[in-house]
Amino acid sequence: MVLEIYLFVDPLNRHCYDAEKTIERISQKLNKQISVRFVSMLNIQILRDFSLNQKLSHLDHNLPYDTILDFKAASFQGKKFGRHFLMDLQKELLVNEEPYTDELVYKLAERNGLDLDMFKEDRRSQLAEKMFRSDQRVAHEMNVQTPLTTVLFNSAVDKSGILIKDFDYNSLFGFCAK
Repeated sequence: MVLEIYLFVDPLNRHCYDAEKTIERISQKLNKQISVRFVSMLNIQILRDFSLNQKLSHLDHNLPYDTILDFKAASFQGKKFGRHFLMDLQKELLVNEEPYTDELVYKLAERNGLDLDMFKEDRRSQLAEKMFRSDQRVAHEMNVQTPLTTVLFNSAVDKSGILIKDFDYNSLFGFCAK
């Protein structure tokens, strides 16, 4: 049995960062095979929310897209590497309020054990852009409109997925443990 967890995220949303930490805790607690995938989202609503955010609105409007490409580049070296890199980047930007710079991104890439030369090459590559577009297609195919949405597939129960919009640790853990 495999439990697949898709979490749709806006990399510059603090609530998404908190949800990612919840998903990571659940995946570590469960005694079953789990596949976790963070699916990046970028749409008009996310860009609007970004521009209205007092703490982030002064930043480069390419930042949402750039953080997604950085996440994709890190993910090329392993899904888990990508997730940990993204969460570290979010912590620096959203919690510690560090400015987004190449130096910060490279420091986090090294901290997460990424091959820095490969990461630098991948972060603005056509493949990273292609994977970004693939995430947007996945969101569309699963009818996900907003970040902080989770889709769960449990092969032991059913082949179809369950879409969950509002969850906390206990409710999601309860469903995943079934």
